[in-house]
Amino acid sequence: MAQKDWIEIIDKFNQKDKGFIANFLNSKDSFCPGENYINIFDENRPFNNFNSKNLNKPKPANWIPIYKKEDLSNFLIENNLMPIRSGQGEFFFYKGTVFFDLTKLDFKNINKNEVRQIDSFFPLSLKVDFQKNENAFLNKAMAKGILNHFVNKKDLKVLEKKIYNKNTSRLLYGQFGKIKTTFDLIFKTTKNCKLINRGFQFEMDLVLESEDEIFIFEAKSTNQYTKTFSLLQLYYPLIYLQFITTYRKKIRTIFIDITTKDNKEIYRLVEFDFKNSNFDDFEVLKSYIYEIEANSKYILEDIIENISINK
Repeated sequence: MAQKDWIEIIDKFNQKDKGFIANFLNSKDSFCPGENYINIFDENRPFNNFNSKNLNKPKPANWIPIYKKEDLSNFLIENNLMPIRSGQGEFFFYKGTVFFDLTKLDFKNINKNEVRQIDSFFPLSLKVDFQKNENAFLNKAMAKGILNHFVNKKDLKVLEKKIYNKNTSRLLYGQFGKIKTTFDLIFKTTKNCKLINRGFQFEMDLVLESEDEIFIFEAKSTNQYTKTFSLLQLYYPLIYLQFITTYRKKIRTIFIDITTKDNKEIYRLVEFDFKNSNFDDFEVLKSYIYEIEANSKYILEDIIENISINK
């Protein structure tokens, strides 16, 4: 957990300049370093982001990426002072919050009869006791038709290649994995903006595409409902894809929380719209919940079906 690291880092700031953080919090500035609050650890580059070398704090990959509130110190949370990963081993402070509270949403329950499986068969590799990671669950949600139903698209396709079946063309897989940028990105808010330097690395769980839209999916798979998550996990892929596609398609951002309970898999999907690509100005467009039977029932059904065929 990175909480102890951020306690140590704030202590380093206070040792360097006791009033620096307090003065920034009381100012009208949104970002630090900035025009009025320079990098006090680097006199040669006062407007550059803070980095692990400035702070003499090794292994930045263990403490700069923030995925949940528990990664931050109480001081940072109470003051809405968020460290934003902004380059290789770099960060800046942002006054605001990066976390969204999922417990405040009213999810619409979707009847399983409304969801159509996308092919005439369901992959055996997703029926058996597969390694239950987020990628496998996303593939299952696609095969079951959950993703198609949520985005209301029947013609999702591979980024450059269509796959045809009896009913329609559809997407099997899209992009996913780690991305390391070779260009700068802009972290934009309604008040100001800040540079995210090239060499920045982040992950995309899944990107799918239709004729006129691109869909970004960020997934969490745990034993309990996810209560909060970092909006940065949708925002970084959004501004990256907007840049490389030069805004030629609408990009939709969707969070998926997956839990297994009482032999059921529960998929909670939420779509966010970052207006004008501003991180601090977003809207929840819809929030749906889907329940499907876990793998054990599918395996039992297959066994019964095979016995019937053999007879």
